[in-house]
Amino acid sequence: MSATRPVVEVAPIVERQRASRYWLLMYAVCCLITFLDGFDFQILSFAATYIRKDFGFTGTQLGTLATVGLFGTMIGALIMGYLADRIGRRPTIVASVAGFGLFMLGFAYADTYAHLFALRFVSGLFLGGVLPLTWALAAEYAPKRFRVTAVSIIMVGYTLGGAAGGPVSNWLIPEYGWRSVFVVGGVCSLLTVLAVLPLVPESVKFLVLKARPGSDERVSRILRRLQPGLSIEPGTRFTTEAQEQAHSGKRFTPTQLFRGHLAAITPLLWLVYLLSSALIYFLVFWTPMINEQMGFSVSAAATIAALASVAGAVAQLFISRFVDRKGAGIILWMPLAAVVCMLTLGTGVLGPAVYVAFVIGAKMFVNGGHGGITSIAGTFYPTGIRANGAAWASSVAKVGAMVGPWLGGVILDAGLGAHGAFTVFAACPAVMVLVLFVLGRVQRRLPAEAEGALSVEAPTTGVTPVRTAAPS
Repeated sequence: MSATRPVVEVAPIVERQRASRYWLLMYAVCCLITFLDGFDFQILSFAATYIRKDFGFTGTQLGTLATVGLFGTMIGALIMGYLADRIGRRPTIVASVAGFGLFMLGFAYADTYAHLFALRFVSGLFLGGVLPLTWALAAEYAPKRFRVTAVSIIMVGYTLGGAAGGPVSNWLIPEYGWRSVFVVGGVCSLLTVLAVLPLVPESVKFLVLKARPGSDERVSRILRRLQPGLSIEPGTRFTTEAQEQAHSGKRFTPTQLFRGHLAAITPLLWLVYLLSSALIYFLVFWTPMINEQMGFSVSAAATIAALASVAGAVAQLFISRFVDRKGAGIILWMPLAAVVCMLTLGTGVLGPAVYVAFVIGAKMFVNGGHGGITSIAGTFYPTGIRANGAAWASSVAKVGAMVGPWLGGVILDAGLGAHGAFTVFAACPAVMVLVLFVLGRVQRRLPAEAEGALSVEAPTTGVTPVRTAAPS
């Protein structure tokens, strides 16, 4: 009989880890990726006025450009999520970042509406994979005790990227034209690939689940980089939790998202994510133009949007620490506060200073709630289907993202004005409060071993659980 091989479970190692230099660099690069994603998403709304003047487009044509990009992200999230659970998170993230950087750069050199339309759609296909895949990777390298916070930090990158769109547009477009912001975004995205390759590893849980030749050696190298003092014997075989192993050999089907306790969680997640996306995309797309109609200059409107995004990033980080300890139900305080702000804006009796304060407040609470929702979207699913779970939630949310700006336009065209639009859209956070309350109750009833269950903080010291494999 041959010598026995030690067998080590990777989950306890992840649960006990401290933030090493390599771990921090990995999360910093993930934040940079989502920053560029947020920048690309927001920049079209700031460049729209200049594109319209340059080409003579109608409002409908501009709206279609925004919508086709969102449709591309909806399809892209499903494609990239499937690939990530088949070939790995890392290669799919690399392809997504390189793809949206390349086509964003191409958008800067388009000279017809057809070219802009096609490039925006294809860019969306690659953009669609960025957020759900970085969520999945962040969740798989974060201990449960601060998993939601870790994913929220990734989402802050997205929010700050959107916030940067205003100042960068104010700086570049008057001097170099609208194409310059897309050149900057595209080049920065392509350069980011050079940081992803050495600093973003494959998920160790994914490698263990797939058990491909050489996986154990790759897992060992990654774990040593994450925890330089970790002692791993040569020839160690790695494994993961039994409930995750059950998913490892199965080809993904959407029905897996509705099995067991997920039958209640997935519909609730999809509904609250859809409502949140409809609201936030309405605010992002229409608020700059509404601000201009209220008498603010283009640069002032962009500055207000940037300040609101920064406030939203702070709100995301604030709520995430409570979500880690209290669960999804605690997020409901964000949309509840947003209801108050939206209804106040709907009164139409506010002076300029008070109006700005409530616009920033509304976007702060909406962004904070949206960040909380996105941070939990992938945490309820096992590793074997986590990327698909996050991707499907993201794709469903894109339906709301397309409906929000369209419905806002319908309301404004109907003569209800900005005040009527704010009042109507207050229904979104109101319903979100109810859905999050129910989701929080469901989460509290999850068994301790289930993904997404509330857990007691794990110890940070101790011996890695090791068992001896049977002789072979």
